[in-house]
Amino acid sequence: MPTMTAFDAIAAQAINLRNLLNTGAFRFVDERTPWFPYTSGQVGPYYVQSITVEKDGPAYAAAIQSLAGLIRTEFGAFDAISGGETRDWDFSNPVAVALRKPHLKMYKDGKVLGADIAGKIFLHVADLNNEGSSVRDYWKPIIERGGGRLAGVVSFVDRMEDGFALLKELGIRLFCVVPLDARAWSIARETGRVSAALYAELVARQGSRDAWAERALLSRPDYFRKFYQDPKTQAKAARIINTYPRIGADLERIAKTP
Repeated sequence: MPTMTAFDAIAAQAINLRNLLNTGAFRFVDERTPWFPYTSGQVGPYYVQSITVEKDGPAYAAAIQSLAGLIRTEFGAFDAISGGETRDWDFSNPVAVALRKPHLKMYKDGKVLGADIAGKIFLHVADLNNEGSSVRDYWKPIIERGGGRLAGVVSFVDRMEDGFALLKELGIRLFCVVPLDARAWSIARETGRVSAALYAELVARQGSRDAWAERALLSRPDYFRKFYQDPKTQAKAARIINTYPRIGADLERIAKTP
């Protein structure tokens, strides 16, 4: 398996994306699953779990080496690395070791372990950037209450969605190793893990997330009805209805059809 010897953004994206695919990080839509629910209330054509790279030693090492290389290339002076409960720690802790920086573990209840915060500049390392809400609601406030400053966020994977814009609005520098952009889906197609039809779906959603979601939700009313009527997922279904007001009435009708 190839490894990184020096940081190069395009090479890092390709190597680490292939590692993610090889370790089963992605689930894609198919005939049985027409869409995946996201915590934002949106739906999309894939689900990704970046920590699957830990299944393969060289893949995990490449991820950490890429994150460290990106930080060395893009960031100037900072004092410590932070990571949030709990998947961030799989990346933030080894990156702190690689960079010989203090490491701060943060919990959502406000508990912290590790590095001193007061007067320190932090760089946050995350497994995945999606909504950016955890940084906004938990990690940035915890650091600021402790008298520190959060200067930037580096994620292993970035879905290139709402979190990308949110963190920029907060004045936080944002970088990632594996942006899930058009180039990423082209690489996935080249590997044979993504068919031509699936590639078209992935690209279509990048063109218009709402249009893709509305089509996907309405094309399989039985799937949404089952999702809504299951007590375990009913709250998520209600969030989906609120997220897509143009088809909200249609989804409510579908959900309540016996």
